Amino acid sequence: KFLQDNLVKLLMGCPEDNMASLLLEIISLMGKRWVQREWPQLVPALAENLQSPETRNVKRALEAIKKICKKYRFMFRSDALFTEMNYMIEQLSPALLQNLVNATSQLAQPGLDKDSTEALLTICNCDLHIMESVLSQEELPDFYEDNLPTITQACTYILTTDFPQLEKADALHKARAKVVRLVHLYQFKFREYFG
Repeated sequence: KFLQDNLVKLLMGCPEDNMASLLLEIISLMGKRWVQREWPQLVPALAENLQSPETRNVKRALEAIKKICKKYRFMFRSDALFTEMNYMIEQLSPALLQNLVNATSQLAQPGLDKDSTEALLTICNCDLHIMESVLSQEELPDFYEDNLPTITQACTYILTTDFPQLEKADALHKARAKVVRLVHLYQFKFREYFG
């Protein structure tokens, strides 16, 4: 109980990246088993950190959510799986979409330095990764259907914009690859939207 009550705070306040990585793994392992009923404060605490003005906290919250949601790609369909996924969609989708929109808007600002550009592209990549994990087992949730134009606009921006301030474009390549995977998933699972 002590860990559940304090782990997200410890993660967000951790000054050392190595220790933060360890805390992320602990959250990931515990979150793979306990999300909704057994650790009800986890997802709201992570969602709250998605709104943080600290880029580091946003990235850490996204990494934790990404690690938890990745399991959905490999699980057998069941009522328990869909109950948990619907809970995650309700709790996280608006914040994830807002993060994606904010990150692409900030990327469009002139004079952005290399580190800020890489951090924002990493946030985009994580947002899209989580969306892909959630959509891999679900019928198209209403939220993602209603917001398809906004998601498409962000994805188009990532695919079509060059960032000359990046010496190595690893973060950009990862974000673009995630866009392609998400578009492929939409086309494969939700064909009626691509007529």
